[in-house]
Amino acid sequence: MWHEVPIVGLGSLIRVEALDIVDVLVSKLKRFNAKDRSDIDAMIHRITHESLRDRFAAALDRFCFDARQDDLPSYIANLNQVERDMFGVAESQFELPDWVDDGS
Repeated sequence: MWHEVPIVGLGSLIRVEALDIVDVLVSKLKRFNAKDRSDIDAMIHRITHESLRDRFAAALDRFCFDARQDDLPSYIANLNQVERDMFGVAESQFELPDWVDDGS
């Protein structure tokens, strides 16, 4: 989700939009390198676990039908690590369609 960022004093000359924090965090679950984990840790206090889980689930539904489907098990593992280590909650469980390789 995009949010318009008001720019004081410029009127309608410029329009700036920013990606919602929850969407930024979901996007960082793909690469999930040290910088991504640090970014997530710095922003996580601004969202709820439920908002991240629900947005991830919505993205997961779309990713099942495109080229990202083979990466879904690692996305889920990365989300689960965030849930455990940063939120201190139980891992969410997601069912993947039969055609998605679950890595086993």
